[in-house]
Amino acid sequence: MAEVPVKDKIEYTVALVSDFAKKYSLSNTQAFNYLDRFNAITLLEQHYNIAHTLAYSEMVDTLASYCKDHGGNV
Repeated sequence: MAEVPVKDKIEYTVALVSDFAKKYSLSNTQAFNYLDRFNAITLLEQHYNIAHTLAYSEMVDTLASYCKDHGGNV
């Protein structure tokens, strides 16, 4: 399988963080910091090949649930 360009992963992550921020009334920086604090950014990076095939709304909900399972409260 071909390696995914880093640019693609970054663009996807930025868009997903933005959608997460909108859903939970956070700034993009707050959303990124929250997701990073609970290791959701790492999860997203590790599972990009699957994550990018799902709807953004589904991934936003998945990341929120993952963070909640790891101590988050959004």
